[in-house]
Amino acid sequence: MRAQARRHEDFAANKRRSKRKLIRTAEPPPPPPPAPPANPNTHYEAAWSDSWQHRRCMHKHRTLIEAARCAQPRGCGWYVFAVENDEGRQLSEEEDEIVNGFRFRR
Repeated sequence: MRAQARRHEDFAANKRRSKRKLIRTAEPPPPPPPAPPANPNTHYEAAWSDSWQHRRCMHKHRTLIEAARCAQPRGCGWYVFAVENDEGRQLSEEEDEIVNGFRFRR
């Protein structure tokens, strides 16, 4: 009987101590959506190498992240390139940093 009384006293003491008020902080707002390309004639495509052949997704992605998400399931040999006025071009340094930030995120 004494053991039960002791347990009850410990529970009551812990309950009294735990009446602290919790302070809740507001969640941070979601990040803004990525901006579309400045040139309306520009879109991005995903590409990868498969059995020594270069493949591309043929989708017209509006943002770099969309294109990177399309290429990521293809394996480790994927990349993104830009298409301006139906001509492919290499990504600029700023665009390349965005893709690498997505690729190597933690």
